[in-house]
Amino acid sequence: MGLFGDFFRAVGRTVGRVVETVGDAIGSTTISDLGWKIQDACAERVASEKSYDKKEANIYTTERLNEILVSFSEGYLQNATLFEKECIRLVEEYYDKLIGVIESAPGGSYSAANLKALKNGKGRITKTISGGIREPLAKRMSLDDTECLGILKMDAGVEKKKAMKDFTQKVTEEALNNLAKNVRDSLNDQTEDIQDYLNSISEEQAKNMRVLKERFDKMAGDNELEQWDKEKNCILPLYIVDTSDCVCQILK
Repeated sequence: MGLFGDFFRAVGRTVGRVVETVGDAIGSTTISDLGWKIQDACAERVASEKSYDKKEANIYTTERLNEILVSFSEGYLQNATLFEKECIRLVEEYYDKLIGVIESAPGGSYSAANLKALKNGKGRITKTISGGIREPLAKRMSLDDTECLGILKMDAGVEKKKAMKDFTQKVTEEALNNLAKNVRDSLNDQTEDIQDYLNSISEEQAKNMRVLKERFDKMAGDNELEQWDKEKNCILPLYIVDTSDCVCQILK
C-alpha cells in the first residue's frame, strides 16, 4: 500500500461499513414485511368479488377491481418510498466518501482538473435508484398481468383471498429485489467511474514522471543539479503514482 497504507485501509473500512449498511437495509425483515395491513385489505376486497373475466366483464366491475389494485400500490408506496430515499442517501454518502479519499490523498492537486466532472456523476444515483419499487408494482398489480388476472378469475372465497395475499407478498418482494438491483447498479456505476478516473490520473502522472526523468537525465548529464534536486525530481513523481495506486486498492 506504500507510505500511506494505514490511512487508506482506515478509509476503506469506513467505506465498507457504508456498503454494509445499504445491504442490511435491503435485507431488513421490517422492510420485507412492509404493508401487511395493506396486503390483508387488498386480499379481503378481492376475495369478496365474483369470478372476473376481462373480456366479458362490464366497465363498472373492471373499474372497481382496477381501483383495488391501484389502491394497494399507492398505499404500499407511501411507506416504501421512504425506504427508497434512504437507499439513495446511503449511496450518495458512499460516493462522497470515495470523493473525499481522492481529495485528501497526498498529491491530490494532480487530479483536480476533472474532479468537478466526477462529482457531477453523483446526480445519476437518484435517477438509477428511483422507481425501483414503483415500476414492478405498477406492472404486476394490474389487469394486464396474467397471474393477477388468474386470481381475479377465481370464485369468491377463502382460497381466492389466500391466493391474492400470496400474490401481493410475492409482488412486494419482487419490487424490493428490483430496488436492491438498482442500488447495486448505482454502487457499481459510481465505483467504476472513480476507478476509471484514478486510472487515467495514474497514467497521466506516469507520463509526467517519464518527462521529469528525461529532464533530470539531461540536467544531470549537464551537471546542473545538486544532489537534493536530483532526489526531488526522481522521488516526487514516484511518490504520487504510489499514492494513486493506494486509492485504487481500496476500491477493488
